[in-house]
Amino acid sequence: MMGAGKKIVLAATDSESSEYMKSTWRQMLLATLPAKYAGWMGTDVSLNNEVNPDGQAKYVPHGLRIVEALLLTKFSADDIAVCYPSQMHQFIGTETRAVGIHAHNPLGITFATDIYAHFYGGMHVEPINAAEFRRLILHPSLRQHKPHLKVIVGGPGSWQIEKKGLQDEWLIDTIVDGEAEDAILPLFESALRGKPLPRKVVCKSPKLSAIPRIKHRSTFGVVEITRGCGRGCQFCSVALRAGKSIPLPQIMDNVRTQVAEGADTILLTTEDIFLYEQGPRSRPTCLR
Repeated sequence: MMGAGKKIVLAATDSESSEYMKSTWRQMLLATLPAKYAGWMGTDVSLNNEVNPDGQAKYVPHGLRIVEALLLTKFSADDIAVCYPSQMHQFIGTETRAVGIHAHNPLGITFATDIYAHFYGGMHVEPINAAEFRRLILHPSLRQHKPHLKVIVGGPGSWQIEKKGLQDEWLIDTIVDGEAEDAILPLFESALRGKPLPRKVVCKSPKLSAIPRIKHRSTFGVVEITRGCGRGCQFCSVALRAGKSIPLPQIMDNVRTQVAEGADTILLTTEDIFLYEQGPRSRPTCLR
């Protein structure tokens, strides 16, 4: 019997969501391993993430929690599910109209995964991150219900999909490039109305007030304390974006959210912790 599902489903891969051994470096190292060796080496245990009683993910990357928080300002929590690939069939159904997918390193072509995986021999070794993203984006439920839903992919690695020309093959309606606070609600509202979506959305850095407090736990208890940098280095996209410091009350609210849902570690995320609340004083003299 075909289920109705949720109107909006947000998903992330198991490898990008993993809190393997409560160690960030172990998690990152395991993601560089060739997928074909994962089970043989016993590292597939890193993909066993915790699930809430209702089937939703207990923790996912922080960026996906930001998207969730933005959607909750407009839609009911009953209309939204956040899950891993193994549970997507529980939430994608006849009523689903939008699926948002987090892409950190979908093709495994960042330095660590692309280089380290080749140590195992061959130039076409697929790292775990790439294999897990492919398992998500080609999920049978997505294919089955694609006629009535839109697939929106964003995150720091979404550029890889466009670069490799896989957007059409993977039936992705929109690739979101950049900080998406100002783009999320218009995109998902259009998707729920069945309207055509832009093939790509390039986002600018939002106002500080547009960055929401998260509502549920992120992987490793990640709490964002700054956004951007502002130094102006031409070789760095982050440095070209104005630096922002998340207000301390918002940081503490996000910490409480993490702890309330079982996080025993808080990982502060920032381009440079010493830039917190530095403002124009952090800019190079030549740019002042």
